[in-house]
Amino acid sequence: MEAERIRVMVTVKAYPTLSRQYNETVCVAGVRMDTERPEHVRLFPVPFRDMEQSKQFKKYDIIEIAVTGHSRDDRPESRRPVLDSLEVVGHVSSDRSWERRAEWVRPLVAASLCQIKREQKTRTPPSDSAQVRVGA
Repeated sequence: MEAERIRVMVTVKAYPTLSRQYNETVCVAGVRMDTERPEHVRLFPVPFRDMEQSKQFKKYDIIEIAVTGHSRDDRPESRRPVLDSLEVVGHVSSDRSWERRAEWVRPLVAASLCQIKREQKTRTPPSDSAQVRVGA
């Protein structure tokens, strides 16, 4: 598979898990910033603690990384990262009441859990990444 370079605002780093194949690894989720409209992206496997210090990123850092499709995961947002290509290129601050972060996330927020479920039924393969606003 040919690699594609993408730009991602990291929003989630999952708790590390152990596996025979990858040792300790995490799943990273974020919002693609290089597409016409923001999109969910899931990066796996990421052996975060084994990565060199300069490549270790924080939530809301902007990373650029080459990715390929994931041969054993057909969810549309899943990508396999080419880790030696990873660069931390910025950070989206929480200044102005998180406005800069919100401008990337708002287009992905669903009106309700029912809307998310309906979209999962009509999408093949279904996505498991979604956001819904809870409360006020």
